[in-house]
Amino acid sequence: MMKKTLIALVLTTGFWAVSCSSDDNTSAEQVNPYDKFEGTWTGTFSGDTEGGTWTATFDKNGKATGTLSTESYEFDLEGEVSENGEISATYYSDTTLVGEMSGTMAETTASGTWESPLLDIQGTWEGTKQ
Repeated sequence: MMKKTLIALVLTTGFWAVSCSSDDNTSAEQVNPYDKFEGTWTGTFSGDTEGGTWTATFDKNGKATGTLSTESYEFDLEGEVSENGEISATYYSDTTLVGEMSGTMAETTASGTWESPLLDIQGTWEGTKQ
């Protein structure tokens, strides 16, 4: 009787272990490609006749909002980064488009060019993740 009980226990335990095992076909947890860019970034820009600083906060979808400041003016900054780190942004005074920025981002550094067709000036920018 003891032997039959032991065999039944082993079979039941084995069945339970097999039925509760994880499914090998489940996909790995998805990683957000924008995680490495998410957060606050700050930097500087310089060019023909203008220079200053910029600050932008990137969200979990790669969208950014911030400011671009010269000695005399402050502009609203909007932009986005692609999954592979390509950046594009625009800056405004009220509703008037003043200029555009483009470049690339890595996990902690970013750089690129900017231009203001409205003012006929251009230059470069760089920044780091805070």
